[in-house]
Amino acid sequence: MSAHPDLNGKVALITGAGSGIGKATALLLACEGVKIGVLGRTEADLRATVAAIEAAGGEGIALHADVTDAEHMRQSVDRLIQHWGRLDIVFANAGVNGVWAPLEELEPEEWSRTIAINLTGTFLTVKYAVPYLKRQGGAVIVNASINGTRVFSNTGASAYASSKAGQVGFSKMIALELAPHRVRVNVICPGAI
Repeated sequence: MSAHPDLNGKVALITGAGSGIGKATALLLACEGVKIGVLGRTEADLRATVAAIEAAGGEGIALHADVTDAEHMRQSVDRLIQHWGRLDIVFANAGVNGVWAPLEELEPEEWSRTIAINLTGTFLTVKYAVPYLKRQGGAVIVNASINGTRVFSNTGASAYASSKAGQVGFSKMIALELAPHRVRVNVICPGAI
C-alpha cells in the first residue's frame, strides 16, 4: 500500500460506508494511508468494509450507528477519537432515495424519514465532528445530488430533492462558519450511479 504524503496518518469518518460510494471512498482513502471510521446501520456490511480495508493494508473501525440518532452519532465520534485521538476528514455520505411518489400519495412518515436520514443525518454527522476538526483543520465533504441543484424534473422525488437541496444550503452555510478554523467544506452532487 502506498500512502499519499498529505493524507498518510489522517483519520476520516465516513457515513454510509457499508456499501456504494461510502465503501468505495473508504477503500480509496485507506489505500492513501487514511485511518477510517466506517459508520453505518448494517453490522455485516461494516465488518466487510473494515475487512477490505485491512486486506489492503489499511486501518478501519466499525461504528454501528443510525445517523438520525444524535446520541448514536455523538458516541460514534467519541469512540473514533478515543481510538485514534484525532479527526481530519468527514464524509457525510449516508442517504436514502426514500419513497418517490406523487405528493398526494407521499405519506408524512415517508417525507420525514427521507429528510431525517439525508439532511438531519448530515447535520448530526458534522455537528459532533466539528470540535475535533477545529483542532488542526480538516475537510468536510457532503454527498448531495444533482436532484438538489439542477434536476427538478423527476416527478415524485419531492422529499429526496428537498433533502438534497437542503444539504447544499447547509454546506454553503457551514463552509463560511468553519473557514476561519481551517476546515474546508465541499459538497458533491453525483448524477446516476
